[in-house]
Amino acid sequence: SSLPSLRDSLLRHFIEHASDSIRATLENRPPNRPLVTRLGMTIASLAVQMSWITCLSDVTENVLKPHPELGPYVLEFFRSIPEEADSDRLVLREEEDLWAYRDHLRNSAHVVLGLCEHAVRSCDVNKDVATAEAVLSCMQSWIRIVDMEPGLLERTMLLPWMFDLLVGGSTNGGFEMAVDVLVELLRTYPSDRRGNEGLVRVIIPRVMALGGGDLSPFEKAVKEEDEDGMRGYCRIFTEMGESYLSLILSHEEMNQQSLVELVLRCSAIPDKEIAGITLHFWYRFVIGLEDLEPYEYRQIRIDSFAPQLIRLLSICTHLLRYPAGVDDLSPDRIDDIEGVRFYFADTIEDCCRLLGGEIVLRNTGDQLQEECRRVTSLPQERQLSDWHGIEAFLYAIQAISMYVPSDETQMIPFVMNLIPQLPTQVPLLRATACLTVGKYAAWLGLHPE
Repeated sequence: SSLPSLRDSLLRHFIEHASDSIRATLENRPPNRPLVTRLGMTIASLAVQMSWITCLSDVTENVLKPHPELGPYVLEFFRSIPEEADSDRLVLREEEDLWAYRDHLRNSAHVVLGLCEHAVRSCDVNKDVATAEAVLSCMQSWIRIVDMEPGLLERTMLLPWMFDLLVGGSTNGGFEMAVDVLVELLRTYPSDRRGNEGLVRVIIPRVMALGGGDLSPFEKAVKEEDEDGMRGYCRIFTEMGESYLSLILSHEEMNQQSLVELVLRCSAIPDKEIAGITLHFWYRFVIGLEDLEPYEYRQIRIDSFAPQLIRLLSICTHLLRYPAGVDDLSPDRIDDIEGVRFYFADTIEDCCRLLGGEIVLRNTGDQLQEECRRVTSLPQERQLSDWHGIEAFLYAIQAISMYVPSDETQMIPFVMNLIPQLPTQVPLLRATACLTVGKYAAWLGLHPE
């Protein structure tokens, strides 16, 4: 048949150009990596189309053993195999052949993990970043696409090795890719799926060690204002919260608050883009609590998380603030900021569904009063420029208008008396004040005084 001949020819070209890329690096000339990558993808696609089920073992025996220096390239090729098997581009005459090939990949996953383990053991991956990234990229592809047995991942030494990379922080080669792999692992193997219990037990203490305590890698990244580190750890903690939500809401006491605290700590990061990563967790968290039955148990769980929810309110309100110098920003940048503010306001609104509008209003209103006292104590020339906090609290208060009862007589009267006293020279503050009046038009109709 012509297919085996084509396959053998492509493999020869793969070996030739991969070897040349290694020589090119040593000779200080640019390697042709894109060509090697494209050859690997072509062979992977052909492997699926011709049902080459011994592909992994054949390439290991005939390519890797004679040419061990090609390890990173072979791993890149192995990464492409499940991607091609999952591609919509492939059209096979018999769809059953494709499903059979995917089943074979699942049964062969131990071969790929074994090759990755061998690559980690046989070189110093802390210095050989290319090999570390090839291993991580291959792992991510197989975790995402191939439904591997969780027991394989539970037992592999790749898991502790990956966490060692994460402990080292963002300056470590492969840190960002290790974050991607762990996020994929958490997403693919949630706590509510049978069979994942062992893997979950292995992952939880290792993830918590990344963020627990003042000397943790996460706290170190926060103190050093390491954006890449904070973003990476924030993604991990948030994904773990979403994937292990069934454990967080469980009736068993497992110190669930500690994970919620970690996500809350991420929400408090001043960088709004990083803090915004957590918002989908809070949305799912609120829905999960609302769905708990019976009602008595639901209220017990809501009360147990109330302190975190109250702190979340303060954090989100602070993140609603416009940045200093907002008047000098372009209209497009202001539109982006408004989009982010909308999502933080949504989270404040979600808190109303659990805590009730009165509690949220009282909490936000108290902070508004405190902010007003602070601004009033400033010199007259500074008061006009220090409007960002007051505007943020007004924006939060208008966002929760539908949860505020019409007979509220403490905070809303204070807000309505405050608005006429605000400076009219600040367009953004004036716009939020008008929005607040509009949202509480029904309340004003019932309280004309």
